[in-house]
Amino acid sequence: MYLKKGLQLYSDLPGIEDQITINDGTVLPPESGTYYWPGSYIPKWSWRNLDRAETKLLMTRDRGADFTKSISAGEVTDGVREAVTALELHTLTHIDEVMPQIRKKEEEVKVLNKRLDDFLRRFSPGGNYKFHKITRAMPNRETLTFHYARQKFIYVGLHIDESKSFTPYTAFKSGNRISINLSKETRYLTFVNLSMRQVVKMIKAKADASAPDVNLGNIANLFFTHYPDYPVIRIGIKPYQYYIAPTDNFFHDATTMGNKEIDITIVYTGVFDRIN
Repeated sequence: MYLKKGLQLYSDLPGIEDQITINDGTVLPPESGTYYWPGSYIPKWSWRNLDRAETKLLMTRDRGADFTKSISAGEVTDGVREAVTALELHTLTHIDEVMPQIRKKEEEVKVLNKRLDDFLRRFSPGGNYKFHKITRAMPNRETLTFHYARQKFIYVGLHIDESKSFTPYTAFKSGNRISINLSKETRYLTFVNLSMRQVVKMIKAKADASAPDVNLGNIANLFFTHYPDYPVIRIGIKPYQYYIAPTDNFFHDATTMGNKEIDITIVYTGVFDRIN
């Protein structure tokens, strides 16, 4: 199936096209040691470079692109990089060491918070954002997003976040988030470049009269069941690079497949509606 025009990516990073690949769809997870929520789907591992037509559909040079329908990628300032380096996170070898290290570096954290606030206000001049979390993940994982329930880690595959109460029709009103890679290695954002409204329209085009109403609980399974060959995009986010994305409004996940070092990110949620 061909890529459709939907969410677009803006970036002025040199060589950004070399960080982007595309595949030929999704599959149900294999029955293995990783437990997935029933009906979850993950990308096929068949990545290739974008062709010219796909690049034209995905990429935009519009700095004023609607933030509810676009993704942007860039690099943090030297000041933020220096403040992160002072935390000495790169000396850690296990995810359980991350939070104790941060608590130990109280003064360095204060400096980082100030520099991050200065940096984030470039994208949200009104300061309409808040700290969300520091994520920690193991290397060489095909998928990263999970819930802890029933005394086990339950992975969800490609999904939408639920930062607040919304429906598939109002997901675009949820704002967006910024995720900054604090790791030693490139991590990857995988996503489907369709908004929830586009997804609902495509599901209804395939569904019959007896099909259930589309809601947040079934929208991913319905879409990937009907369109398993719709391509997934993968963008590499290198150390000290970030992405800004409306993660309530499109299917996505992250992966550290192939990495050898632990994965650390810092995430803020809110309204990041400027590109700098």
